[in-house]
Amino acid sequence: MRICLIVRRVSTKAGGIAVYTRNLMKGLAKGGHEVELSPFERFSYLLWQFFKVPLWLVRSRCDVYHAVGVIEGITLSLLKPRAEKRITIHDLIPLKHPRKGPKGFLERFFIRLGLLSAKRYNVIYAVSHLTKVDLVRLGGIPEDKIRVVHQPIDERFFTVPRKSGKFREPGTFTVGYISRMDYHKRHALLVELFKGWNNPSARLLLAGTGEEFERVRELAEGDKRIRLLGFIPDEELVEFYDSLDVYVHASKYEGWGLPIVEALAREKPVVIFDDAEIPNEVATFCLRMSPASFNLELEKLFENRKHAKKLSILKSKALRTLLH
Repeated sequence: MRICLIVRRVSTKAGGIAVYTRNLMKGLAKGGHEVELSPFERFSYLLWQFFKVPLWLVRSRCDVYHAVGVIEGITLSLLKPRAEKRITIHDLIPLKHPRKGPKGFLERFFIRLGLLSAKRYNVIYAVSHLTKVDLVRLGGIPEDKIRVVHQPIDERFFTVPRKSGKFREPGTFTVGYISRMDYHKRHALLVELFKGWNNPSARLLLAGTGEEFERVRELAEGDKRIRLLGFIPDEELVEFYDSLDVYVHASKYEGWGLPIVEALAREKPVVIFDDAEIPNEVATFCLRMSPASFNLELEKLFENRKHAKKLSILKSKALRTLLH
């Protein structure tokens, strides 16, 4: 079967949708399908969405078309009304936690366009039950049209031998967080909380770039325990997680939470905040803490590292069962 994927980017820097796309491509190829990719977005989203993709769609001849994200598939239903169409929707963050200003307005506009188009698709894949609920409630998508398919991770996160990662300082208790530094990811909150933890052995590693990077860097100034690592390439992700004693995912909302799953696979205790919306399939493996008690709870993990490690190993095994 020939399957066309509508995708903006496949680079690691493009985030979770790009990772999903690469894993999807591997799975389709393994199943014996022929995969064709749309042109990539390079200079302008508008140019890509309303010129490059339509031109490619008119010329393409595929058995199935699959848009890998909600705004990737806006024009497909118009240009290929009779084709078999599928779409994966990861989250509705711009609608649930809207950004202010013109950028926020444009995000919501394109998400609404994408949802309108998605109603004409044959199958809609949601990466979690939380995303499915959001699609029904906020997108008006019929429930029976949505299938929940959990986002997989690369097998290496389970199989590569565990060791002390290169980002770790010997003799330290290392906390880490990896995510694009967007407004709802709450890196600033994590930095402020960590600075209030009076533990000279503690270290905080923040990996990622984005619009909040400079703000976070300024907040971290003066505390030598905090390091901003910037972008971590895909081939170094395992080493990043292996450098940690605890992984903290400070985000307010996740459609799935790929870094959480990767950290769990590396047998790390994972902390999320109790006011965060994280899919139950993932949150059940995590430790929930309130920001008010964060430092106290971290101190307990610091004092009981062996016990936390044993729990993490058990959770990693249970997670593997869920994903397989």
